Amino acid sequence: MIGSFKKPSLGILNCLTGETPKIEKLPCEVGAADASDLHLVGTGICERHCVFLEARGKLYLVKRDPAAELIVNGGTTDSIVLVPDTSYCIKIGPLMFVVQACRNPELWLKKIELDAWKLRSETTGFAGGPYPANQLRKVARLSGLDPEATIATLKGSGAALYLSQVFECIPAAEPEPQAPPMDELPPPTGGFEPPQVNIDQNGALTCPVCWLRFGKGDVMHIAVHPALKGDPILGEDHMQRFHTTVFTDRGQALDAMNLPCLDIACPHCRRKLPPGLLDVPHHIFPIVGAPSAGKSYYLSVLVKTLQDSLFRNFGVGFDDADPAANAMLNLMKNRLFSACDPGEAYLIKTGLEGEMYETLRRHGRDVKLPRPFIFSLSAHNDPGKACSVVFYDNAGEHFEPGSDTLDSPGAQHIAASAGIFFLFDPAYNSEFRRRLRGNADPQFTSKDRMDQQDIILTEMKVRIKKLLGLGAHQRISTPLAMLVGKCDTWLDLIGRDRLKNVIRHGTLDQSVVAANSAVIRDLLLETCPAIVAGAESISTDVMYFAVSPLGSSPVKFTGSDGLPMIGPDPQKLNPMFVDIPTLWALSRVAPELVPSSS
Repeated sequence: MIGSFKKPSLGILNCLTGETPKIEKLPCEVGAADASDLHLVGTGICERHCVFLEARGKLYLVKRDPAAELIVNGGTTDSIVLVPDTSYCIKIGPLMFVVQACRNPELWLKKIELDAWKLRSETTGFAGGPYPANQLRKVARLSGLDPEATIATLKGSGAALYLSQVFECIPAAEPEPQAPPMDELPPPTGGFEPPQVNIDQNGALTCPVCWLRFGKGDVMHIAVHPALKGDPILGEDHMQRFHTTVFTDRGQALDAMNLPCLDIACPHCRRKLPPGLLDVPHHIFPIVGAPSAGKSYYLSVLVKTLQDSLFRNFGVGFDDADPAANAMLNLMKNRLFSACDPGEAYLIKTGLEGEMYETLRRHGRDVKLPRPFIFSLSAHNDPGKACSVVFYDNAGEHFEPGSDTLDSPGAQHIAASAGIFFLFDPAYNSEFRRRLRGNADPQFTSKDRMDQQDIILTEMKVRIKKLLGLGAHQRISTPLAMLVGKCDTWLDLIGRDRLKNVIRHGTLDQSVVAANSAVIRDLLLETCPAIVAGAESISTDVMYFAVSPLGSSPVKFTGSDGLPMIGPDPQKLNPMFVDIPTLWALSRVAPELVPSSS
């Protein structure tokens, strides 16, 4: 016992065997001598190697033999003060121990997970695990880790050594776990490579998750065998990502346990990539707008409407590319269209930290990015004509000035987009509100709305030009669809019969699209000319569209917390023109699927 420490005991654990030798008294001599209080055997252990002792009210670990090597928490030392309730990892010859002076060593020892090592690189930012000891060399090899600069921590202990020091204590030859019988698979013909460092930043592929570019040869594969769980970057709950040159005769990559892998991952963020990314073009379509402009409602209605519209008018199938990844959007869609009352149909506003966002690594930093919703399009009579579209339900706050930072780059997909949708909410605009005075829609009678949509549009322009390196007066050629929402409330301002049907004989009539656009543009010039000026300073290809996801005014209701709320009446849902902007954008980027006429 150690009186000056209010009688804590010294707990000790052999990191590899799990043995917990008892230290009954101090001083406690440690070494190879038979008379040692803690007798150790192994190469490099001196007869009197070190001693635990109490002096001047403190607990010390002191080296005894000048020739002995004593390593504590990765550093060589002659003596060290052991602070109470603090763990230390000690290496003596080929043996590793974790020690702590505490009141209840048994309770402390229960927190430590034997044979579960976490790794963190001081140079690359790698962090992964836990891994069993006999897998550490393989993890280091596959992940390109420098053992001299990688810290290894036994899970639950808080004490660490360098990986190179751990390697000195575990067998040099690691037995490979046996894969289950796979007679149909050829034996591997090559080895795994460390993750590629020089990714082609201008490659032909764009990740729909982090929006960074890479080449086809940079793609990573996702391991299948349960022994390969624990990715260095994504963490212990994810399967390992890896590069390989070992494939089956079907072209499937083999993981380290000789199992074929079906899924691929981005080499930048390591997130799973959607099926077909390597085979068909992917088009990113971001939806931009002010907070509470109705983007979630618009997107929920859009995916349902497109499924019918594309097949009915163009013979094009519109399907989930990844049902698991699209689960949140499908949940919103089903909630809206299956509801019986406004409370059930109400969609919670997308927040910066909500379920529509995920944390991932981008440029070496953990950032919050919106989840992509990916859908496959293919011609019914010609499956070779196909592409995928990627939508995002961004929080409107991500487009406000000052919100685009290294830690929150959640709106930078606009620079990688094939088409941009800006949802303008007339309920924010004072001139629209004046012209619609007397309208019973509660969105137009609310007094807590501040219109900053022109500022958000300008901010979008600044970001696009900065990300693409454009000059002040340069414009992009990316199609920009300006959506004027809630058109069920304002169509009478222009005359409902002035907007014509844009679909004719299985084609999109571009002349009608342009004519409808001109009518809506004229209305915006009268009510909010800054929106027109802002849009046309961004792109050389701008069209204006009337849309209404709900097709009727929302209603007031009382929420579950007793507070008044506004939500859609599911009995009156009647979407108007929701699919037209996407059909127009597709006619620009995938004319083989949505052909045009004039």
